[in-house]
Amino acid sequence: MATKKLETEIADLLKERFRNRKIENMPVHIAKLQAAREAFGRVYDFKPGDLVVWKKGLKNKARPALGEPAIVVQTLETPLRDQAKESGTPYFNEPLDLALGLLDEDEDFVIFHYDRRRFEPYQAD
Repeated sequence: MATKKLETEIADLLKERFRNRKIENMPVHIAKLQAAREAFGRVYDFKPGDLVVWKKGLKNKARPALGEPAIVVQTLETPLRDQAKESGTPYFNEPLDLALGLLDEDEDFVIFHYDRRRFEPYQAD
């Protein structure tokens, strides 16, 4: 019970921190915002077997890690809609139209669904 109360207090503190966030350099902030929107609008025609990575600034899930390639397993004509979260999260009603395969910590192949607009083709260095 005490743990749940502590978790709630921490969540409230984090919400308050972001509610009162001060933007120090507005022109830089606006430029980053515009660049993110431009990247988000650039959509690629992925097909099974393609390797992809997160676009810069558009990662909204834990996996894959930044720069970690994932392999396209399937593209969905009709996206699934993520409605498991409340409307105040970045996941609410997100169109999940890209199934990606990853290797988990045990080297097992796992598949997760994502919004294809957040990914770009993997480019080897």
